[in-house]
Amino acid sequence: MDVYFVMDIRNGEVVAGKMGKREEYRKISETSRIVNTSDPSEIVRILKPRNVYIADLDRIEQRGDNLQEILRISEKAERVIADLGFERIGEMAYPFTPVLGTETFDLRNLEDGKWIVSIDVKERLLDRSGEFESVEEVIEFLNSYRISGIIVLPIHSVGSLNFDFSLVEKAVKVSDHPVLTGGGMRSVEDLIMAKEIGLEGVLVSTAFHLGLLDVRIMREGKI
Repeated sequence: MDVYFVMDIRNGEVVAGKMGKREEYRKISETSRIVNTSDPSEIVRILKPRNVYIADLDRIEQRGDNLQEILRISEKAERVIADLGFERIGEMAYPFTPVLGTETFDLRNLEDGKWIVSIDVKERLLDRSGEFESVEEVIEFLNSYRISGIIVLPIHSVGSLNFDFSLVEKAVKVSDHPVLTGGGMRSVEDLIMAKEIGLEGVLVSTAFHLGLLDVRIMREGKI
């Protein structure tokens, strides 16, 4: 199972996510025990993660972007997947795997391609299309497309160190695509459980920054 080091970037700096309350996100240097900088490229240079997941919070919230930082990170990490708040298929010619978040991307415009769809949940499904009532409905819809995978992302669990596996257990059973998840993983035991469920990958940040998970796991990128 792949392990992705998560970087939420706002105003050119990495911030610590907390249960989707973006107005409360603080610079990662204020809480991290493994880095004393919030500079994205410097963090990648120091920690050397193999796989990186990036959320460009400025682009998602339509107030600018951090594209140049993301492109620099793409040159350093082996694999980068990134949510830039994409709204159209045609805007995704980048040297990383685009993540289409249902918060911003209307699934009625989806096409086959080498991208990942993130099913965004914040207590309820965040669905730009307004067509779906549940995560399971979205997954069944996605099964008819040839895409690289899906992320089931409970945004309300980000930074909580308390992951609810019930949602992704259902997703793995229903999906024809590889399933990734994140938000609240806190231990090696959590990672092992995720692997045993059949997940293709997990997105982790807080547990690394607080020293609960060994940095060697992110450098290997697998468990």
